[in-house]
Amino acid sequence: MSFLSTFGTIDPPSGISDVTDTSAGLINFLSNIITLLFTLSGLFVFINLILAGYLYLSAGGDPQKIAQAGNKILFSIIGLIIVVASFIIAALLGQVIFKDPMALIKPKFFFIN
Repeated sequence: MSFLSTFGTIDPPSGISDVTDTSAGLINFLSNIITLLFTLSGLFVFINLILAGYLYLSAGGDPQKIAQAGNKILFSIIGLIIVVASFIIAALLGQVIFKDPMALIKPKFFFIN
């Protein structure tokens, strides 16, 4: 009587073809994290632009408030450029490491069938 016959075997859950492939889990995890960061940073830039526009409209001719609103708009646009640049860098890293430029960018949610 062997050790395996005593306890039996464990079959992988349905829908999983190869449980030894750990790179797919890493790719999907990084993809979800990057997508979440892109979404949150886009929302932050959008809200910041709205607040800067309100600040500009409510400045009432005060040069200091107009300059403050202009700086807020400028920094929001710079932040948006950084987000787009990080998107491009993620695509380049996906191409170099995983041979697929969308490997780190495309989200996969496993709880949705």
